Amino acid sequence: MLCLALPLTVASALAEWIDFVPRPLENGGFFDVLGSFERDNIRSGARPAHWTDTFVRERLTLYSIGYSYHPRFIQYQLSLGGTGRQEEYRSSQSDNVGWRQGLGLEYDAKLLVLPEHSYNLELFGRRYEPLFKEQAATQHSSVETSRGALLRYRQKPYFLNASYVADSIESAVASSDVTRVGLNAEYFKRFVSGKELSFNGAFNPSWFSDSQGLEGSSTEFLLGNFVNLQRVRLTSNLTKGAFEHESRAAQRFENDQFAWYELLTAELPWNFRTDASYRYQDHETTIPGFAPAPDRTLSDIARDIQLDVSHRLYQSLDSTYTLLRDARTSSGGETTALSHSLAFNYVKSIPRGRLLAGISLTRGETDNLGQADVVNEPFLAVAVPGAFSLRQQNVAPETIVVLLKSPLAPFETIRLVENVHYSVTPVLNTFEIRMLTLPPQFTVPGTYDFFVSYSLIAGDFGLRSETFGSTTSAELFDALLTPYFSFVAVRSELLSGSFAGTPVDATTYTTGIIFQRGPLRVRGEYQSLEWEVSAYRAWRADVQYAYALNPTTSVYATVAYLNRYYPRGRSQYYSGGFSEETASAAGNIQKQLFARSMFVSVGGSYSRLQGLIDANAYALTAAWIWKIGKLDINVGASAYESDTAGTGTVASRRDHERFYVSLRRRIF
Repeated sequence: MLCLALPLTVASALAEWIDFVPRPLENGGFFDVLGSFERDNIRSGARPAHWTDTFVRERLTLYSIGYSYHPRFIQYQLSLGGTGRQEEYRSSQSDNVGWRQGLGLEYDAKLLVLPEHSYNLELFGRRYEPLFKEQAATQHSSVETSRGALLRYRQKPYFLNASYVADSIESAVASSDVTRVGLNAEYFKRFVSGKELSFNGAFNPSWFSDSQGLEGSSTEFLLGNFVNLQRVRLTSNLTKGAFEHESRAAQRFENDQFAWYELLTAELPWNFRTDASYRYQDHETTIPGFAPAPDRTLSDIARDIQLDVSHRLYQSLDSTYTLLRDARTSSGGETTALSHSLAFNYVKSIPRGRLLAGISLTRGETDNLGQADVVNEPFLAVAVPGAFSLRQQNVAPETIVVLLKSPLAPFETIRLVENVHYSVTPVLNTFEIRMLTLPPQFTVPGTYDFFVSYSLIAGDFGLRSETFGSTTSAELFDALLTPYFSFVAVRSELLSGSFAGTPVDATTYTTGIIFQRGPLRVRGEYQSLEWEVSAYRAWRADVQYAYALNPTTSVYATVAYLNRYYPRGRSQYYSGGFSEETASAAGNIQKQLFARSMFVSVGGSYSRLQGLIDANAYALTAAWIWKIGKLDINVGASAYESDTAGTGTVASRRDHERFYVSLRRRIF
């Protein structure tokens, strides 16, 4: 009996193990070829640089998608590819070595454990060789690897995510590593009555380094909650972040911040509503100085209190009272601003339109002792070329530092140079930062994130300011035409002490008209700022058109023009009157053909600045995609150019082009 039972036991165990053998749901393979030519020229100062790259890659990829035991137990996705490469890279910074050939291995593996369960695990590993990205600083002969794990738990009201990801890029001349760990959890409960309660927390550390001597790390903590009692809502957030990196050039950047935010919203009887908020922020940063200047350490503790009480009468009159207290303390001094404002907005329906009118009154006082700092004021998704205004008043312009958060690995923070990458222009009692260009590794035009640190004007003084504003507009003929007018008067006086700047005594008039019909929107505007220190007159016009001409064709286009004339005033930043002219245009058209098997896209943008600084930038893109049975064809081109010149700036010019052809044939 034992002899009979043993084979049956072995056969049963073998049958059970066979159930775990991977079973494919889909197997396939494809062969693709990529050919490209790329050129880059940079002329800045006395050392121009240029390079060209001719690149051909062949790749054979096999893939399999399936499961083990059961689709709800383990799912897998696996692809394996072999590549061949031929490349000729010519650079003015190195000797030409001619055509180089190489072989590479690529893989992409993903394993999902319990994919449909409330808790599941994902493991992945990827390797791409060679890496070839559309960016100015192409990393030639490089390999990108990524590996990690994701753990998820989803069982109401509890949610949990944990992750580990390690990325690396290696090339013949440089390498970088980025390691990220993430842990976040949330409790969310919605009751039958409609009330809600949630708590959330997160911990996200990361480390990065490269072969050029850069090393750094960042850490982020977050705690928050949301309580919704329908008529009363409370939102709370507590965050702590630290970021630092150091390079061989002895440049060290550090940033520590702590923030606490509370927002209480209450719906009161008789159409009243109130919003009360408190924000506490503690920033400290060390910014590397340009030799021979030493590093700068700035600190800023901000305490902001805001109370809004609003009321709506008969769905037509909205009135709002706002109390705002902003207190900042730093190692060099402190400043406190307290303001009260009252605003009324009235809407009246008329045949085929509406009338809108508004009035606002604000009175505030500022007390300043010494010199306070503002640390890492964020300006996100800023177009370059483009401009943004600082949010604080009474800024000392010589202290302004602009930092770029690099979108490229290893994601370091880069200090930009005034009159090379950006310029500073006074506008009333603050400053406008006009972005001109960026370091060579970044594409211009483009959109980037910036952080600005600066100090306020030093001194012991008290200022009072009063602001009166009014707006009127009329939407006529079903919003076909909308003329508008606004008036803003700012009056300031020195209450005590000595103020190094000039109290604002300015009046701004703005009038314009908007024409909108279907997808077309046209605006014309005139603005006049009257102030003895720095007045200006501005003409603005813009046109926007966005429309789907038919189910397979869409068009988008925009044109903008702005002309500002600054007459001679008492500003310490201008020796005389001048004009500044900005023009920009952008457009894109997309078309699908042959039962949507062919896709064509063409687009471009252009911007021009003429004034104390002259800058131009353009970008062109084109793509053609055609799917014929098992064959995919992708042809494209891109080009951009930017140049900057002017008194006090470093003249620079840069152009970059890339052309590519990609063919992919599915084998089975």
